[in-house]
Amino acid sequence: MAAPQALVGAALQAKGRAGVGHGGSPNGRARVMPRCAAAVAPAATRYDHRMIRRLVPLLLIASALSACAGLTQPAPPPVIPRTTVTADPADARCRVVGALARQDARPTPLTIDTLAFGLPISVLCERAGYQPTTETIQPRPLPTLVATLVAGRLLSPMAEPSPPFGVPPDSPVPSALTVRLRPALFTTPTARDRYFERLRAERQERWRLIADRLEGECARRADAPVTAPGPTPAACRAARDGLAQQRADDLRGLEIDRRRATFQ
Repeated sequence: MAAPQALVGAALQAKGRAGVGHGGSPNGRARVMPRCAAAVAPAATRYDHRMIRRLVPLLLIASALSACAGLTQPAPPPVIPRTTVTADPADARCRVVGALARQDARPTPLTIDTLAFGLPISVLCERAGYQPTTETIQPRPLPTLVATLVAGRLLSPMAEPSPPFGVPPDSPVPSALTVRLRPALFTTPTARDRYFERLRAERQERWRLIADRLEGECARRADAPVTAPGPTPAACRAARDGLAQQRADDLRGLEIDRRRATFQ
């Protein structure tokens, strides 16, 4: 019996050494050893490379789709050039008559689609106790004031020289027009004359600004060679004459209104 027991003991000892040497434990259960970090790094690198190879085409596709969306997006609608009409007194009612359309009297301020009415446009404003007063919206003087005057086209001294906001600078539409009504009755001749003197001073100032613009256009050409672009001296002389005539006609009409006004 001693021999079999010795064999069993030797076998158990050999199994124990084998288990310990191969990651086992003395009690026979397997022991898990951690993987080396160096063995994990190549796998992670391979994973990152695979992800990059997959993401790059997706990013390129997304960028192309975004660019195409920008190209196919419709452009915003153009701004409609409109002129704002104001009156003094503010509660006057104004009728608009253009070359293409007309509009019945409406209270001011009012905004009109200028090109739809067709230039030139007459604006007639009325109010109880005042003379009916008309101002005209003429096309803005383009391309130059000299060319406009030489061609014999009329100006609108009570219209703003700039185009409406958001409209190209070459638009013929002025941004605003002011209509100042003349009272039909004054308390005294002195009150009448003072009122019309204020109107005359305002219109004279507007004509002065137009004249300054004209001189600015002619001054740029004064010392230039004959072949240089710009208005010639002859054109500037003709433009000055035309401007002086329009100014005189406008102030003459104001004087006629002054004489029509009566007093108590």
